[in-house]
Amino acid sequence: MKVLFFWEPGGISLDRSNPYAALLGRALLSRGIEFEAGFRSHLSPEFLEANRNTVDVLHFNWPSGLYADPDPRTAVAGGMALLSGINHARSLGMRVVWTMHNLYPHDSALYELDRLVRLGITSSADSVIVHCEHAREQLRRHFFRAQGVFTIPHGNFIDAYPNTLTRAEARSRLGIDRRTFVYLFFGTVRANKGVEKLVEAFRQLPGDDCLLLLAARIASEYGDAVAQRAREADPRILVHRSSFYRNEEFQLFYNAADIAVLPFTDILTSGSAITALSLGCPVLVPAIGCLPELVTPQIALTYDPSQPQALLQALEAARRHDLASCRSLAIARMRDLDWGDIARRTLQVYRSPQPSFQLRAD
Repeated sequence: MKVLFFWEPGGISLDRSNPYAALLGRALLSRGIEFEAGFRSHLSPEFLEANRNTVDVLHFNWPSGLYADPDPRTAVAGGMALLSGINHARSLGMRVVWTMHNLYPHDSALYELDRLVRLGITSSADSVIVHCEHAREQLRRHFFRAQGVFTIPHGNFIDAYPNTLTRAEARSRLGIDRRTFVYLFFGTVRANKGVEKLVEAFRQLPGDDCLLLLAARIASEYGDAVAQRAREADPRILVHRSSFYRNEEFQLFYNAADIAVLPFTDILTSGSAITALSLGCPVLVPAIGCLPELVTPQIALTYDPSQPQALLQALEAARRHDLASCRSLAIARMRDLDWGDIARRTLQVYRSPQPSFQLRAD
């Protein structure tokens, strides 16, 4: 069986992109599956016709990456080409699978197009994979798909990121006192990440024995502005900026932290939470999306973001929590999310009978 896995524009890599695809691919390869990166050119009629007897599955993940463009007309044309390619592939007997990592792109500028493309994919795909039961319900409510849907959890990132630095070494490199309580935000600064709300809440905490460490990946003018304001907002906020963090750098920040704070305003599946927990760092997260199904009270604190002052109260509660015992439990929880089992279940999806269904809006 040969699978074309449509991931990020740069392809599939363990160290240059989100490691999800590389880890899943490695596990599928061990089961005898040909697993290759898919690109926009692979949806052309010429490629599909030429490979009708060699490619078995087209597996999509981030559809917008195959049509997004600053020019709306080009984006629309790309979206229509994507749907046309999917339907052409199905007519040739190829199976189409979509893993719905998020409901919509986080920085969508063309909501109507994104919705149209997702409706087209859900109506055409043989199977849709979701990472939690909440996502299954969102798929049904927003895109009217209830059959041919498979819940497979997001795998761990333990093997993706080196984890050899001690807490003392990490803090020494960052110039952080061993007695300081460290809250960490690590990741791309986008509007849905809630960094501005985190800074606002942190500034209300009393005392000089706590620190907010922002390891900010800057990929936009918005992110640049938020990071700069955070640096100026409070002397207890330590900002590290980069356009790209190497895999070996992650441990520096997570091992220096007492807890990683991920105050999403909107999220479905969180690779950031998986990353933190895979490095043994407890997390503080809102009880939204798939997060309540991912974490337990032994490895995380959660809060209701609809309640006033909930984030501030959660930050205060973190200092009273036994976070030291959470670290080993976090890694144990992540080991449960084994890529071998995930690959086995994904292979079952590839081989599952084609469903007979109609999309229904309740």
